Amino acid sequence: MKTRWRKVAAVSLGCAKNRIDTEEILGLLGGSGYLITDDPAEADVIIINTCAFIEEAQEESINTILELAGESRGRKVLLVAAGCLAQRFGGQLLEEIPELDGVIGVHSYGELPAFLEQCFAGKKELLLLPPPRLYRSTGPRLLTGPPYSAYVKIAEGCSNCCRYCLIPSLRGPLRSRPPEEIVDEVKQLVNAGTFEINLVAQDTTAYGADAGAADGLSELIRRILQAVPAFFWLRILYAHPARVSDSLIELMAREIRICKYLDLPLQHVNSELLRSMGRGYGREDIVALVQKLRQRIPGLTLRTTYLVGYPGETPERFRELCSFVEQVPFERVGVFSYSRQPGTAAASLGGQVPRRVAARRRRLLLRLQQKVALSFNRRLVGKIFTVLVEGPLRGGGPLYCGRTSFQAPEVDGLVYFRSPRPLRPGSLVRVRINLSSPYDLYGTALGLAEEHTT
Repeated sequence: MKTRWRKVAAVSLGCAKNRIDTEEILGLLGGSGYLITDDPAEADVIIINTCAFIEEAQEESINTILELAGESRGRKVLLVAAGCLAQRFGGQLLEEIPELDGVIGVHSYGELPAFLEQCFAGKKELLLLPPPRLYRSTGPRLLTGPPYSAYVKIAEGCSNCCRYCLIPSLRGPLRSRPPEEIVDEVKQLVNAGTFEINLVAQDTTAYGADAGAADGLSELIRRILQAVPAFFWLRILYAHPARVSDSLIELMAREIRICKYLDLPLQHVNSELLRSMGRGYGREDIVALVQKLRQRIPGLTLRTTYLVGYPGETPERFRELCSFVEQVPFERVGVFSYSRQPGTAAASLGGQVPRRVAARRRRLLLRLQQKVALSFNRRLVGKIFTVLVEGPLRGGGPLYCGRTSFQAPEVDGLVYFRSPRPLRPGSLVRVRINLSSPYDLYGTALGLAEEHTT
């Protein structure tokens, strides 16, 4: 079978950074003559871009591989595992999952066309290249999400070396993407109609640090805004609390195109636990930073994630976290249970918390946050916001959903609203909020919004 008649489908698991890798894979293969399909049942090649961040993600990745292998049984199709799980376990996956025809690591995607040719020739292929010295895109992406919203990855790898995290061992040290490449991608996306740009990396605030830049993210954002005069939403995700500079805060406060939204993963608030995690800050630093952000960026929405059940999290330290959630509230909170990963420094620490205890703490913390989130959302009732339309609800009619600039895609809630006129996805509409829940808002459309409004 010639390459130009082969069809490839990709299944992306895990984070937005993985999705970008998947989109680059599809773009590369499309440029190499493959036909792209979103239906694995009609594909000649199925690539599963796996995640290995926590145990549950690893289980989901393996289960997805096995499910697709079962669905493909009886027909000739290549099954390839890519991504972090592939990078971590490599040949072990080929041995333990005989349905796999190949395993390719996260640093090897540029070799994918040649790799697949070897698989089609009947070889069980394994390709795990080391991290390259520089991080660059493999080429144009094939966007798999809605055209009005896109993620842009500004760096690969991480040099923070948090003691619970596998990412540096899988993705390598921090390598910042060339700024001109990022600016060009954002310009192309916005010119093609993308309204929302979400900057991502393992740590966006570390951008440029590998080249000695003291505040590389602020400079990058200035270059983007200067090069792209159109109005669009620019959102900053995954900002390390120890690296949020005064310059970045000033830029966010001044520039209307930057969403007044910051994703600030704290992981915990107990200073001893944070020191054990290797996070580089303590409780007092967090409180001071939050106060500064609230004061200097009016209307700011903050999102964070907490890690419960980390080794050494005593009942007293967990209660401290619970009190903090109520006393220093964040509008958005995600909670993860600690996942003990062999190969990380935290795996050998004493004071390991039983999984059932960690799971119970996670449920309790989420219940506390529900009350906090509901209190925030109730204050929005009666106000009018610009909403980016996602589309009509299933079944059609006058019901739509969308997001405000303070609701990030996939991880935050939605605005559900009625509109007396049809709306196209990607358009902006003014919505008056009538009701609220802990996660979602409900309202009525008042008409199309001006493009420069937020």
